[in-house]
Amino acid sequence: MRKLCLIICLFFTSGIGIYAQNDSLNALKYEYYRQRLVYFVKPGFEQGNSQIAGIRNRWDYGYSDLNFGQHGIYMGYYLAMLASEYKVLMLEEKSAVARKTQIEIKQALYQYINYLDRSHSRTIVQKDSFDGFFVRENVPCNFLYQKNNFEYFNQKLTNNDRINLQTGRFGNLPPGHPGWVDQISECDSIPNVMSQDEVIGVLMGLAMVYKCLPENSEEHLIAKEIALKMIQYVRNSSRKYGHTLSMRWRIFSPEGQKLRLSQGGIAWFFAQGFVKSAKFFGDTTDNFLRKLSRYPQDLFFQFGQFMPSPNPDNIHMMTTLAAIGDVWRVPIPVVGFILKIPATRFGINSKTSTHDWEGFYQLYYNQLHDRTLRKKSVLKLIETQLNQAPMEGPYNYGHGFNPKGSGWSASYKFHLKKSIQQGEKDGIPGNYNGVDYLLYYNLYKLELYREKRELGD
Repeated sequence: MRKLCLIICLFFTSGIGIYAQNDSLNALKYEYYRQRLVYFVKPGFEQGNSQIAGIRNRWDYGYSDLNFGQHGIYMGYYLAMLASEYKVLMLEEKSAVARKTQIEIKQALYQYINYLDRSHSRTIVQKDSFDGFFVRENVPCNFLYQKNNFEYFNQKLTNNDRINLQTGRFGNLPPGHPGWVDQISECDSIPNVMSQDEVIGVLMGLAMVYKCLPENSEEHLIAKEIALKMIQYVRNSSRKYGHTLSMRWRIFSPEGQKLRLSQGGIAWFFAQGFVKSAKFFGDTTDNFLRKLSRYPQDLFFQFGQFMPSPNPDNIHMMTTLAAIGDVWRVPIPVVGFILKIPATRFGINSKTSTHDWEGFYQLYYNQLHDRTLRKKSVLKLIETQLNQAPMEGPYNYGHGFNPKGSGWSASYKFHLKKSIQQGEKDGIPGNYNGVDYLLYYNLYKLELYREKRELGD
């Protein structure tokens, strides 16, 4: 892996071309980031495998951990990256390599079903119930010390590759290179229940699997089943939990306890986005009476594209659902009726441009709905952001030790505000898995392939 990084560095300093104009460097960087994932995830079917850590060497956990917090969101990124990679490889006629990626997708989907949804946690009453409810932080706390996991996650590292607070470096490793680990943090000792932002994070990945994998593939069908069970659970459709008069779009744990607003337990405001996302996955249960009863939620969601959202969590949740379900419309009064003009692309730009996310969400929307970019300025923004990703991987070690100004000083770029991306604020210091870059690059390549096909080239 370090040899590849050296090649990238030499490429960067050579006279082949200016970095900001050379996509070949991003291709090399993709290969390096992809190999770098061995420090964050071990594909497989046993508990803990195929669950990707978002942050490694997290400072507030002692610098030597693999951290699995916010796991549903990171799993969504991981699934989406794998699905988009599979499609790129198939377009490039690399079916043998694509098949390996397809196996990784299958492993991650079964990891969700068997260990997050069919929860084996002792805190959950309903065991072996595949119903759409899942737990987070389900990786065993002793995961590093099972089988050969310790050696796997510390490949080519030594115990000296630890953080030096004075230099902001992990031993002699370049900034961004994952350091030594000897513990798991946010693990199954205290698993947390799902929240709607975690559900939306997983849905983001499932939508890409559903779109990119063949319709007759096991992965396509499993992604659909998981997604529809999740949305049905969030809707509280069966009234299985809570009580007979429980309101719709209120999330209960299997024990019948309400999840508080602070736990992401009230999904009323995002109901229209969830329903339209279910339609994307092939759900046909929506009807006139349901639409009528959901009219206030529809109004809220439609006006949401115009309303400022100081909380970036609300922006990414609303935008992700809008992109999956192609929800947003602009109502135009015409004599006798209201004409609704499709406006999801406009809404994405309106909601996300404040944080420089519009390129990512437009590419994501385009891939799901076979659209192409209309503004070349957005494509230029995407290319610039990809070019600026650090060669060794995204990181932020705090106290100014970060790739400041690059936009990649964040644990997941397209969920966090601009000041954290730019390294002006620390966020949660550590080494980051870089799956946001990998997914972004794949979406960019798929966009170019689609434009090429439309031009008949």
